[in-house]
Amino acid sequence: MSYLLDTNTFITAKNTFYAYDIVPTFWRKLLDRFQVGTVKVIDAVATEVLSGNDELTDWFRKNIQKAEDFYNQSYVINAKYDEKVVAKYQAIANKIYNNPQYDESNKQKFLTVADPWIVAAACVYDDTVVTFETMAGANSRKIKIPDVCQQMDVHCVNLYEMMRNTEIKI
Repeated sequence: MSYLLDTNTFITAKNTFYAYDIVPTFWRKLLDRFQVGTVKVIDAVATEVLSGNDELTDWFRKNIQKAEDFYNQSYVINAKYDEKVVAKYQAIANKIYNNPQYDESNKQKFLTVADPWIVAAACVYDDTVVTFETMAGANSRKIKIPDVCQQMDVHCVNLYEMMRNTEIKI
């Protein structure tokens, strides 16, 4: 089992409590977890992170984009090219489209970003999603990763839980 990081995990960490100049140790220890295969990202998340133009983008490009772990596995999973993940993505998309609770604009927004892909990949690979998103709630018109994880029976945690489980201590 690996942890699949959502884009907001990187961005929130960089912009708030784990800024590079304040806590460089966090980024070194996170990279250590990539190296042993405990933490990974999917291609859709990599694309979102690499669309930026800041120190996170530079760090990601230097340390994650083309790197491999000790098992010669890429840190970035090509989920969009895996037939099983694509099939699971389609099942998620159908579930979202057929749910009258969600309005059309939220459906479109959710399905055009990395979010459904990370849930699909976690479902197929039996991995855990890491995100700072919280459940939107039973009557919300918004679609959040933890809600979809729950619907798809995928384990979802925040960064702190992942840090505890992988023994990242700063």
